[in-house]
Amino acid sequence: MNRSRTFILLGIVLLLGAVAVLVLLPQQQQPQPVDTPPTPVPEAPTTQIVVAAQDIPRGTIIGDDAISLGKWPDDSLPPADLTILKPEDVLGKRARTDILRGQPVLQSMVTVDLEQLTAIGNEASLFIPPEKRAVAFPIDRMSSVGYAVGSGDRVDMLMTFSILDVNQEGQYPIVPFNRELVDELIAAGIPPEAAAAQVLADTKSASVEPRLLSQLTLQNIEVLHVGEWPALGLYQRPTPTLNPEQQVAQPPPAPGGTATPTPPRPEMLILLVDPQQALILEWLKESGVVMRLALRGATDSAPVSTDTVSYQYILTNFNVTIPPKVNTIINPNDSGPQPGQ
Repeated sequence: MNRSRTFILLGIVLLLGAVAVLVLLPQQQQPQPVDTPPTPVPEAPTTQIVVAAQDIPRGTIIGDDAISLGKWPDDSLPPADLTILKPEDVLGKRARTDILRGQPVLQSMVTVDLEQLTAIGNEASLFIPPEKRAVAFPIDRMSSVGYAVGSGDRVDMLMTFSILDVNQEGQYPIVPFNRELVDELIAAGIPPEAAAAQVLADTKSASVEPRLLSQLTLQNIEVLHVGEWPALGLYQRPTPTLNPEQQVAQPPPAPGGTATPTPPRPEMLILLVDPQQALILEWLKESGVVMRLALRGATDSAPVSTDTVSYQYILTNFNVTIPPKVNTIINPNDSGPQPGQ
């Protein structure tokens, strides 16, 4: 009996082993997938050329931070005679046109000759820094500090104007009604209606004295140029100057000779201002405000704060004493004691 059980158990073990062999053997014989490396893509041939590392506005002198070397595909390279391969071939030159960041810098885009820049726009725009504008400012002998202002100087703007009291709706001048005078006339025995009519008649013929004031406005404004901009550019004709020492009177011509004409004085300055300052100058000019310049020292650029100057300011700050009214005056016809008297 025990022997039969043993055979049965042995048969079961053999059966299970056979089943396991049948299940596992096909899996071991199945080939494992092999990792196939990707097919290498050939790299397109490139050449290192000079490109813009940042936007370079027209007229800018190109420095180290403005350019870099970049790889450029050979199949799209610019013409060889225009391509720049070495940074030192472009450093210190000026951009003839706007160059965008990442764009190749070509020989046709740079120059060392400012005259070439006039082929694209006017030469004057090359001297205007970013965020600045050039505006014309009229001058004469007094407003230009006796023609002492020159190109490159810095000036402050002084303004002077008068103010009048006006009707807010109609904007016409108001002549105040003298109520105190009416009361004085009534106290003197004049009927109220007659007193008011007399004051009104005086009011119609009266004039109101405007109140004058002066103040410093724009400060440290750079003078780009004196006079009109030369038609042929600064590099074709000497820049005019306002230095009085250079504007000496010409000696009289010899008898029978031809007089040398005196160069005319400039009538304007070209100033460099920001956009808001340009609007301020335009409003002041159109409003009829008297404007004059104050010339700064060559090394003085610090802003200053000033108080508006008026009649009351002069009286208060300079300790002006208003004299009382008196009942006598100096006789203007009295020539004084005569000799021997």
